[in-house]
Amino acid sequence: MLCAVLGPTGTFSEEAAHLYWGDDVEVSAASTIPELFRMLAGGEVENVLVPIDNSQAGSIDICINCLQEYPVSIKGEIVIPIRQHLIAARKYQLEDIELIISQPTALMQCGDFIDSSLKGVRTEITSSTTRALQIIGTESKKAAAIGNLRAAAIYGLEIIQEDIQNQDNTTRFVHVTKNGGSSNDGQKASLICSLPDVPGSLYKALEIFALRNLNLNKIESKPDRSRQGSFCFYIEVEVRGNDHNLNQALDELQLYCNSLKYLGSYNRRKEMTDVNSW
Repeated sequence: MLCAVLGPTGTFSEEAAHLYWGDDVEVSAASTIPELFRMLAGGEVENVLVPIDNSQAGSIDICINCLQEYPVSIKGEIVIPIRQHLIAARKYQLEDIELIISQPTALMQCGDFIDSSLKGVRTEITSSTTRALQIIGTESKKAAAIGNLRAAAIYGLEIIQEDIQNQDNTTRFVHVTKNGGSSNDGQKASLICSLPDVPGSLYKALEIFALRNLNLNKIESKPDRSRQGSFCFYIEVEVRGNDHNLNQALDELQLYCNSLKYLGSYNRRKEMTDVNSW
């Protein structure tokens, strides 16, 4: 099985892939989320595992944009705890650190620790936590990065402080494949729709689910990239196997919405409560 995740080596995405598919899976790395979807669309890989939301930072918009843009389906999900650590090339004291290099989401996930223990220290943004670890080894300033234990070991770095993440920090990843016919036999379904620009349009769409006793786990609005000035909605709905109520709701939504993309149904979250390698 060919699969890809957000790289480089040592990212949480790579760790999530091994937890989801097993230790023997071969994983390719992409530098960005859009690149993952391009690899999938071009047939370079058959599966990707991509982060869709974090309990601290919220939804990852670029992932939802790509789910809307590319001909893909969601086949599963995994939720993992994100344990972040302060890492440096040398064993600095906290008061010695002059620069923090990290990815924006990681900085947000560790905001409480930074505010209390590294307040006023300059931050520098990079594309991934692993890229930050690569940079600090060559930085002339006393620099630290945020990352996981596995990545620190790969790059031969020192742990300054363990577990600096905010409480209840988890990331949900979705397993995405090329469209081969969307399934409808899981515990949860995802779809993206855009609605008519009239009063009560969202109420009408939600009523379609309510009348069929379908529970929505998530609904989020975002700009519709295909229609300037319009908005679309990413929706996750609870289903029970081959649910005829969902089929009926999709049929009615198809008639009502400006556009509707059904991403398929899949098993509800497989949640990892302890990850010993971090």
